[in-house]
Amino acid sequence: MRRLLAAAVVVLSLGCGRDLLDPVMTVDGQWNGLQNGYSVALNMVQTGTDVAGSATIAGVAGIGDGILVGTFVYPDLKVKITIEGLDPVEYTGTMSTSVAKISGKLNGSGFNNLQMDVSKR
Repeated sequence: MRRLLAAAVVVLSLGCGRDLLDPVMTVDGQWNGLQNGYSVALNMVQTGTDVAGSATIAGVAGIGDGILVGTFVYPDLKVKITIEGLDPVEYTGTMSTSVAKISGKLNGSGFNNLQMDVSKR
């Protein structure tokens, strides 16, 4: 039930029709993406160049909740997502200079350069 609720929250948050925010210089906050049959929610806190937080990845195979750690040196983000029972997933991306969006890719645990852009809402 918890996973179904989490999936609903992710999908509903992605469905909001609000415009993208103006460009940002940090990754603090909630970032969501829906692309290639997967949805990703990253909740990140940045301290200096260190990033920590939580992540949810949902797809046809199910939903995984985990933690993330990594670095953000503008404009490049690199985090490792650890979900219990799965191999680590890396998310690497580049922050847009025009809107609050990160263009990135997922690798590991079955993902191979899967394009996944996330936006701050």
